[in-house]
Amino acid sequence: MNLILIQVIRLARLASVCVTCPLVNQKITALAHGEASFQLGRWQVDPAACELRNGDSVIRLRPKLMDLLAAFARNPGEVLSKHCLLDRVWADVTVGDASLTVAVGELREALGDLPEEPTYIETISRRGYRLIASVSYPAVSTNQAEASRYWLTGAGVELVLQQGENLIGRSPVACVRIDSPKVSRNHARITIDGDTAFVEDLGSKNGTFVGDTRIEVPTPLAHGDQLRLGQLAAILSIVVADHGSTITELSREFETETSDLS
Repeated sequence: MNLILIQVIRLARLASVCVTCPLVNQKITALAHGEASFQLGRWQVDPAACELRNGDSVIRLRPKLMDLLAAFARNPGEVLSKHCLLDRVWADVTVGDASLTVAVGELREALGDLPEEPTYIETISRRGYRLIASVSYPAVSTNQAEASRYWLTGAGVELVLQQGENLIGRSPVACVRIDSPKVSRNHARITIDGDTAFVEDLGSKNGTFVGDTRIEVPTPLAHGDQLRLGQLAAILSIVVADHGSTITELSREFETETSDLS
């Protein structure tokens, strides 16, 4: 492993940005493979379509309500403060507690939930809200991901990129979801086509960078390239592994080489 890549991984491991990685966090594994739906109680939830389904019943949600529901679903059983929910769902605009209260009320109505006797969203006095309904995601085979040569690593991410499109951003259906107001909902996309990979910015406010260059058109990626999203300090690195290699083996090589350098 070359010294540039070692430095990239070192910087990425020191980064503090919160990144949810589908192959590390089992709760959103399905999203990494294009299966955005999940089961919430009696409802089948499709974040990409902003729909709730229960038999023949279909309810459409506005995007912010779906973002709110996805935020709850990523943390079932955990108390989420109002500040946390506002930061995750309304990171791109300035709103107050009243907007959250109205949105929770709309979401309860759509789910058929009652605040006095909740079966989905429970109000925790002076603390926030908690999702109390069961959440489950379909099992997804990772055979295709294991065969890929492209890995995205850094800032807590160790992700095999799938063939086709890999969305990065705040969207609940993003392959790599980054909860930061500095990142757009649909910020960037990495497309894998056989043994080639390209990254493109999706009209984000703060831009996508390969190295120090802000990209304006789809840009090819190679082993060791550094990706930066907007104003985030964290660096994501592209690793092109030999067939049969794993990120664990690369990490062990990194540990050995950095130990030798110290």
